[in-house]
Amino acid sequence: MARAGLRRLLGRPGSPEPATSAPDPTDGGETSLPVDTSLVTDAPRPGDGGFDVVVTVAESAYRDGAYLAAVAAARAAGAASVVVSAYDVHAGPTSVYPAVVDGDDHVAARATVAATWGGAVAAARPLLTSASVVVQDASVTVPVDGYGRLLRALGQEARVALAVVRTGDDVVASAGAVLPRATAPVASLLRGHPAEDAEVLDGVAVFAADEPCFATRTADLAAPVRTVDTRTAVARLTRDTADGADGDCVVVPLGRVYRTTALRERRYDTDAADALLAWGGRTDDTATAALGRLGFVPGVPSADQVGAPVALREPIVRAERGPGRLTLLDRGERLRWSIRIAAHPGPRGDDWGDTFFARDLAAALRSLGQEVVIDHRESHVRPFSEHLDDVALTLRGLDDTPVHPSATNVLWVISHPDLLTPAELARYDLRFAAGPAWASRTASSTGLPIAPLLQATDPARFHPGSQDPAYAGLDTAFVGKTRAVFRPVVRDAVAAGADMAVWGEGWEGLLPEGVHRGVFVPNDELPALYRSARVVLNDHWDDMARDGFLSNRLFDAAASGALVVTDPVPGVDELFHGAVRTYDSVEALQALVAGGEAATDEQRRVRGERIGAEHSFARRAAVLLDAVRSARAASAR
Repeated sequence: MARAGLRRLLGRPGSPEPATSAPDPTDGGETSLPVDTSLVTDAPRPGDGGFDVVVTVAESAYRDGAYLAAVAAARAAGAASVVVSAYDVHAGPTSVYPAVVDGDDHVAARATVAATWGGAVAAARPLLTSASVVVQDASVTVPVDGYGRLLRALGQEARVALAVVRTGDDVVASAGAVLPRATAPVASLLRGHPAEDAEVLDGVAVFAADEPCFATRTADLAAPVRTVDTRTAVARLTRDTADGADGDCVVVPLGRVYRTTALRERRYDTDAADALLAWGGRTDDTATAALGRLGFVPGVPSADQVGAPVALREPIVRAERGPGRLTLLDRGERLRWSIRIAAHPGPRGDDWGDTFFARDLAAALRSLGQEVVIDHRESHVRPFSEHLDDVALTLRGLDDTPVHPSATNVLWVISHPDLLTPAELARYDLRFAAGPAWASRTASSTGLPIAPLLQATDPARFHPGSQDPAYAGLDTAFVGKTRAVFRPVVRDAVAAGADMAVWGEGWEGLLPEGVHRGVFVPNDELPALYRSARVVLNDHWDDMARDGFLSNRLFDAAASGALVVTDPVPGVDELFHGAVRTYDSVEALQALVAGGEAATDEQRRVRGERIGAEHSFARRAAVLLDAVRSARAASAR
């Protein structure tokens, strides 16, 4: 065994030596090593600059290589060294494991697997030689720029900077930990809340961290405690670190920091009970200050219903409306809206039209003094925080969404009208539809009021302007995906001999050479593309065209000053002041594309600005807000 590996196995500090090959736990035929139940007490040796990263990793995840992404991100962020330390809280007294080994871009804290998360951190401490350190479990993903943001948050008062961690459904797993009562386990702040709530807590002090993702000065990093309960170990380590430096633990929202595996299991052991005794007689009011930023107050602490005789019951501190928020609610001045969409959370939903639509609508409602959160398909039900919502607005596309148990339920049908049933419509307090023809026909057949409310655009982004050099010479453009079918307007344009450029997924093998320009256009680049194209093409699904559901692309492109050619939809010719023209044959399309725009640049500018003003999200938001206020006032009588 190499000298450095022997030092780590024996728990002795030593300078990490760079590995010359990628880690291979099965390489070399080494004898399996027993689980390491020790707790190394050797201190780190901090230098004057730079930062190290400790990546703790569950033993099973280590064997699967699940820690490598964290190592790569830390290296990309500029870490001087990355120390990987494995642990297994389920280990028995006779458990044995293959050796943990160095890799090309990291060193192993020890060859042995620690019996606890705290033991894994303790084994890594002697190898830390930089001024600061980020401690991150491999089950928590951190963006590359997140390391620097955590480190920059450290200061004279802020001695521990902890990341807000989300679950995969984009709700908060923890925005830090608070102490409901002395000697009790800590409670996760904002557990189960929409991610937007945590963004308000930047820099706020909390009692401790309870997710293994935080930064501190290396010299401040305290010695971990021994317990198989990882959350208690994280809380003790971060609180002890802050106390030792006479400072605070502060919250740092980093955006998309996700927990990829569950860490909610608590295992009761006498070590956990002993660790909690350190807080005997201590009080904590950080929950009041933190929730106060949101206009909330802490509710009466309770315990998680999930528990067993061998498990620590996890405390829950629910947020409740504070006096100021209740006053605004009673006046109808400031309501909390949950906008529910069918898009996936996280990066999978970034290119969904529903996502952009919801963000623009949320911004418009906020401009009217409202509070807005966006719930993706996995967070339509939020048991820990949905009681705070006043309005649940469903943007109906692909999914039938459960109605909110206590809020004013509003439905806005923006696509796929054939999926709705009378029973679904009847569940809502207010109903709107982006297809006037469908709204009128369905209201007559069901006896339920359905108001027409067209889709919209954001004129702050989609407005007339000069052509972008990046799209110089762009003639006829189409932006949209396909599901392995030749969408009619693109098929007809190819047949008409148009000089086409297509962006979107699914077009491979369907288009002539050179027509497909890319699979995705970032939303913030679309206005420039629309302004630069001589003609923009658009089409609709059959049910949307039949029922007058105008595509959102029509509003965005027309507001940008573009000339748009689309398939026939009831009412479209009169709505856009000549910016949108319809065709019903290849010959008609060919003539429209060849003729192009007759308006002058000034006329296009005036027309685009008029369309943006008439069909802005701000106007749609005002309609929704007025309707909700009226409905709530009527129900209160």
